[in-house]
Amino acid sequence: MTRLSCTLLLIAALPAFAASPNTLWYRQPAASWNEALPIGNGRLGAMVFGGAPTERIQLNEDAVWAGEPRDRNNPAGSAAVPEVRRLLLAGNLAEAEALADRAIIATPRRMPMYQTLGDLNLHFTGQNAAAPAEYIRQLDLDRAVVRVTYRSGDAAYTREIFSSAPDQVIVIRLTCDKPNRISFSATLARERDAATVAAGPNRLAMDGEAIAHDAAHPDERKVGVKFRAVLLALADGGQTRTDGAGLMVAGANSATLFLAAATNFRGPDPAAQCDAQLKAASSKPYDRLLAAHVADYQKFFLRVVFALTGAAPDLPTNERLKRVQAGAADPQLATLYFQFGRYLLISSSRPGGMAATLQGLWNDSLAPPWDSKYTVNINTEMNYWPAEVCNLPEMHPPLFDLVAAARPAGRIVARKLYGARGFVVHHNTDIWGDAVPIDGVGSGIWPMGGAWLSLDFWTHYDFTRDRDFLAKRAYPVMKEAAEFLLDYMVDDGHGHLITGPSISPENSFRGPDGKAHKLAMGPYMDTEISRALFTRVIEAGEILGVDADFRKQVSAARDRLMPFRTGKYGQLQEWLEDKDDPNKIEGKLEDMVRKSIEKYPPKPKE
Repeated sequence: MTRLSCTLLLIAALPAFAASPNTLWYRQPAASWNEALPIGNGRLGAMVFGGAPTERIQLNEDAVWAGEPRDRNNPAGSAAVPEVRRLLLAGNLAEAEALADRAIIATPRRMPMYQTLGDLNLHFTGQNAAAPAEYIRQLDLDRAVVRVTYRSGDAAYTREIFSSAPDQVIVIRLTCDKPNRISFSATLARERDAATVAAGPNRLAMDGEAIAHDAAHPDERKVGVKFRAVLLALADGGQTRTDGAGLMVAGANSATLFLAAATNFRGPDPAAQCDAQLKAASSKPYDRLLAAHVADYQKFFLRVVFALTGAAPDLPTNERLKRVQAGAADPQLATLYFQFGRYLLISSSRPGGMAATLQGLWNDSLAPPWDSKYTVNINTEMNYWPAEVCNLPEMHPPLFDLVAAARPAGRIVARKLYGARGFVVHHNTDIWGDAVPIDGVGSGIWPMGGAWLSLDFWTHYDFTRDRDFLAKRAYPVMKEAAEFLLDYMVDDGHGHLITGPSISPENSFRGPDGKAHKLAMGPYMDTEISRALFTRVIEAGEILGVDADFRKQVSAARDRLMPFRTGKYGQLQEWLEDKDDPNKIEGKLEDMVRKSIEKYPPKPKE
């Protein structure tokens, strides 16, 4: 199959811009963080706004987390769990939820958050302060490079920005088609808890600590991961100097900026790590840095080609999106969207780095939505659904490392809270692998995160057929998650094994009191995960020829799981009883089912 391409021709003074099928491009700078273009090498990322004459590059390093590892187990939890179960089975829902919220939810109630590293700001001088002419901002997914081109006066300016995995730095190349026109000032800044100083005639250093200050974390101690970021400028011609917390380049033909960052999470001396990375990267010519970056990235990205028939319109990405929203056809936008997803996983999850958080690698806030943690009741799993099916198995190990980090804490929580073997993770975890139920009864009391995450290990084995991985990494994790479920589940009084107390994430039901409730015994999401895990544990044990007695226990437990049931609307039930969802308009679901049956009547039996 051949790839289609569209071409945008600029006037001769600018290099011709050819937008490949795998290019996002725009005619204006980003107006907000959500419009900025992401780059990342798995550990070090940025959001590029592409402004002119002022550029903002928002920075992230994947270990910049507020807080610290600490014991958050609620000391009243173990005594409360059986009483909460009794109350739920007796139908005393409000009393059960109040007790669970008071006695089972962790202390402190919130985990710490993932924070921004800060901003690199560039202010260009000698350029027209009005809107630049012939402006193009693009992200080339084939090369993982952001490129900004525009004309100011009689000169054409170009920026190329990428985050290199081979060299572990962000590289920014500034060029102009006229000599001596590259002039700018640069700063490294953060909203708080950091300070920037000149560290030489051509470098700035910012040191800080990730600390939670927001009202949602009143019980969090004012400590966190310490970090360092260093900016180094190498200019061709002109003058380079530092003044206080600023770096200035004047009258250069071109300039290359290098941004390194490190934390004390991975080692005791972030400054030495930054210096080593900058020394190695700055000793190489730009073309060599770019070639190494592209070659490293393309060995993953170019494995998959996705093509659909139909030409892409010769329009910026945002305009194409508006056309589709208005009803126009643009099959090539679907292929671009698919490849953008693969690009994001490659850029935010690399071996040796942290797993992708709620927003991947990228976050511009000190108090982000949902703390930008690992939300393992769906979001983290969704991040990694493309890993195997989109031919990116090398991006999966950071998730496995996160589970490995959570197992020690998960064993403690399983034992202290539930009196169980194995390990448990609730709906959130953090960089230290915390496993306690947090936030509140409506979301936090869901002890299936470890079980669900362990299924990713099987998925990796299923695609790779790596028996060594199955034996050494996958099976031990799955077995330990199954051990927890064997001890955690209880008899429903009719011979079935059910989970509880638990919830169906982000779902609620109407109780006998007419009010919305979330805490329950035996939500079917738990049953589905348990059935899947038990099946994989049995299959893995058979493949490896181990733990025959344990397989019998798991098989017997699987046979006792509650069978699935359909409700009064023909839906798969979410709870043991067929309960209404108070968030749905009464009659809406029945109407949808009726219309579906009218449109697609069942075929008569032969």
